[in-house]
Amino acid sequence: MEKKTTRQEIFRGNDLTVQRVGQRAKAEKVPYGAELLDRYFDGYPEVIKGEETQPAYQVKVEKDVRVPMRDGVHLYTDIYRPDVEGEKFPALLAFAYWQKNNNESYAWMAEHPQAYLDTPFWDGSLEACDFNYTVPRGFVHVIPDPRGVGDSEGYGTKPWFNGEDVYDMVEWIAAQPWCNGKVGMIGPSAYSIMQIHAGAARPPHLAALRCDECACGTWNYFDGTLDLMAPYMIETGGHGNDSPPGKPNYEYTPDPPLMLSHPDLDKLLEEAREFPDYKYNTKWYSFLRYPRKNPLMFDQLLQSLHPHKGMSSHAFTNEEHADQIQVPIYLGAPWNQRLYEFFTMDMWNTVSTPEDQKKLIIYPPVNTVRPYIEYHDEMVRWHEYWLKGKDNGIMDEPRVKVYVMGIEKWRFEEEWPPKRARHVKFFLQPGGGLAPEKAPDESAAPDVLDQQAPYLDHTVYCLRYSTGALDHDVEMMGELSLKLFAALDNTDTTWYCDLLDVSEDGEQFVVSSGALRAKFRALDEEKSTPAHPVHLWAEPVPVPPGEICEYDIHMLPAACVFQKGHRIELIIRNQDDLTSKMAMNGVYRMPFMQSVEHKIYFGKSHLLLPLI
Repeated sequence: MEKKTTRQEIFRGNDLTVQRVGQRAKAEKVPYGAELLDRYFDGYPEVIKGEETQPAYQVKVEKDVRVPMRDGVHLYTDIYRPDVEGEKFPALLAFAYWQKNNNESYAWMAEHPQAYLDTPFWDGSLEACDFNYTVPRGFVHVIPDPRGVGDSEGYGTKPWFNGEDVYDMVEWIAAQPWCNGKVGMIGPSAYSIMQIHAGAARPPHLAALRCDECACGTWNYFDGTLDLMAPYMIETGGHGNDSPPGKPNYEYTPDPPLMLSHPDLDKLLEEAREFPDYKYNTKWYSFLRYPRKNPLMFDQLLQSLHPHKGMSSHAFTNEEHADQIQVPIYLGAPWNQRLYEFFTMDMWNTVSTPEDQKKLIIYPPVNTVRPYIEYHDEMVRWHEYWLKGKDNGIMDEPRVKVYVMGIEKWRFEEEWPPKRARHVKFFLQPGGGLAPEKAPDESAAPDVLDQQAPYLDHTVYCLRYSTGALDHDVEMMGELSLKLFAALDNTDTTWYCDLLDVSEDGEQFVVSSGALRAKFRALDEEKSTPAHPVHLWAEPVPVPPGEICEYDIHMLPAACVFQKGHRIELIIRNQDDLTSKMAMNGVYRMPFMQSVEHKIYFGKSHLLLPLI
């Protein structure tokens, strides 16, 4: 009989630190001609060339301007512009479904930004950028309601995210007497979706994109789990203090769930209603019985059983859209924010923009403040160059700016991921060790993680692996992954992993994380690399109980200096802690509602880290 060891311990999400006080945005001004590579900066570095633009104009507001689209639909639009007549200015377009009138609150909330997790008033929908920053510096700031939102017409005619509307809006703006004929786009998250569609649609007067916290991509990061933050929490206003997306101010018929028209609906519903993750979780089961409670969630619950890239709710963009983008683009994302980081890196590698016309900035972890007011100087410098022709130093910088966790500093890089990184295998060791390039004996008894179904016991258990205290600093930067050889006593599970920087006083800081649904373990061999496994959007393949299978888990890219005396630690678990602060803010995945015993085998199981 096979021997087994049990080292599992209770996992508590609140024991982990996901962001540190003092990580908020601040710039470090760097003189033109200074050394830029192979050094750290206290703030995000900006090469200053010539005089920086100072505020010089008052703000004039025009509300509810009716802008015609090609099909006769009118979009109600707010225009914030310099209060002078006869001058022409470049325009910045912020286009998303977060209701333009909500963004009026920038006028009084920009001086009182709310930090993520540290306040109950962080509202993720306030993302249209600060017109009181951009307009005084010589830009027109345009915020429309998309079709079917607020007073804008056209509900049900097209999705709000479509290339035709943003094309028409850009061209309308460029033709106005107050515009110099050049239009840039701004705004994170939902606003980035329309930037991607605009870049693919190629309106002639679109000059540049500042695509922050990109919320759409080619979906090459598929892990088979159902992440409830995007399809449910954000859509219903349950994530932080989010305002739900806008609906028409006029009477309308809500969209039906698209899966109601599926030819095999009865078969799918029967499967879904017996699926343990839904059957034993009455909140989600209720959406299957009452589809119009939340049509998007009904679709997600059914589609997640047999996912494919053409899923309606994932159709924001795809490889064809991204490949068509050639306009200058500046991408940005925070570390360890799974909604943005994968997509942003995806776009960085997929757009057809010339290499010398695209930039990337990677921020401190999790989320920027709301209202979104950070990194506006970067936004203005970028658009000044492309929309005003001002040689301000931004294009003299290396293409990538990276926040380095662990030491809380910044640095420039020439490319992403850094080619100079050397990938090193840290092997999981019997007894909980984690050792570089030291494969243990394959005959060692496996570690066991025995997790009860949450409706029987909501306690979350985990296994932990550690290097012990480091005798020197270890710098990591780039893509990373976890490879497990494991057996289950069930046909499925979820794998979750967390990479931690554990300080001498015991603080456990999350550097990276990853996930994989076991039944979707199949790899796309053509796209995968050891550090970047890509899983197929394919039919689920049940795990043969008792059989050792290989699991390749794509973890979020990261940059961190693990300082001398700290420990590099890996946590492996099967559930999110639904009692944690993160989960209470709507950041968690669908619980796996079955009991399962996991056996993790030694010899080949390892963490792959990109060391500098």
